[in-house]
Amino acid sequence: MQLNSLTLVTHPATVPDQQSQTLPAIDDPIVLVCSADENYAMPMTVMLTSVLANLKTNAQLMISVLDGGIHPLTKRKVVQSLQHPTIPVHVDWIKPDCTLLRDLPVNGRLTLAAYYRLLIPEALPTHLHKVIYLDCDMIVQGNVAQLWQLDVGEDYVLAVQDDYQPLLSSHGGCGLRNYRELGLNPDQKYFNSGLLVMNLKKWREDAIGSNVLEFSRQNWATIVNADQDGLNAVMQGRWGQISDRWNQLPGVYTYSSWEESPYDEAAFKALRDAPYIIHYTNLPKPWQHGCQHPATPLFLTYLDRTAWKGWRDTVWRRASRKVRKGIRKSRELLNPASLLV
Repeated sequence: MQLNSLTLVTHPATVPDQQSQTLPAIDDPIVLVCSADENYAMPMTVMLTSVLANLKTNAQLMISVLDGGIHPLTKRKVVQSLQHPTIPVHVDWIKPDCTLLRDLPVNGRLTLAAYYRLLIPEALPTHLHKVIYLDCDMIVQGNVAQLWQLDVGEDYVLAVQDDYQPLLSSHGGCGLRNYRELGLNPDQKYFNSGLLVMNLKKWREDAIGSNVLEFSRQNWATIVNADQDGLNAVMQGRWGQISDRWNQLPGVYTYSSWEESPYDEAAFKALRDAPYIIHYTNLPKPWQHGCQHPATPLFLTYLDRTAWKGWRDTVWRRASRKVRKGIRKSRELLNPASLLV
């Protein structure tokens, strides 16, 4: 792994606070990890901006970015955006060793970057025993210090049960398609891997990353959700469930009322109207044209607090993306090894 660091200077915050709750000061840095390439650098920055805006604790923040090819000028914009008047912020840029990901299933929708989080325990210093992993397509409205202070215990991760595929045996191509052949408990819950409080000590002891990579290689024909399937297969029964409000998935908006949902009235209202983290799992994303997610305006509000202020998805940008996508597909057809670059 190649690693370089930046420590950020400060300027006044401009996003209004969303939560009044405060927690005692935290001596050790809160460690966040995310993964992005050039295309996801902007939404990653928006997500991290929302983290800082809602951190109500005297703490330091250490951000480790698994760098899938972010341009140096873009990194400057990230740094410019993540300045804070009172919270010391440190950013590490970590270049993943993609040779560890050889022979994994990839296609137009599923890229090697989808497996990066499996490299986190080895990419980060061994003295770190816990991190919070966050997908880039999120907005954080809660205080991540509350997550940081949760006891992981002997669980590999703390996570939220998935709404679309709540069980390993969920029907309709969800869940794990070959759970019977694998001898897995069909009633075991299936978690969404967009938000993880990771127990790095246990991951390292039991080689979770390597086991999930090997699972993916052996079961590539049935993989639907990249490493999320492998994580659920390898960790079945060894993860801790936390409140759905820490990873609000779009399914909550498909119910016209709480009676139609699997929640009671209070839980439904809290999840829909006061989530701690909003996860934009569906396409198009809130930074793309045509997104219908109810919280799209909120994403744009935080975007306008970053160095990308005023950025919107225009017809010219969409055309440019199509051209770049076509070029990439041509490269992959001519040279499959380019997937490892």
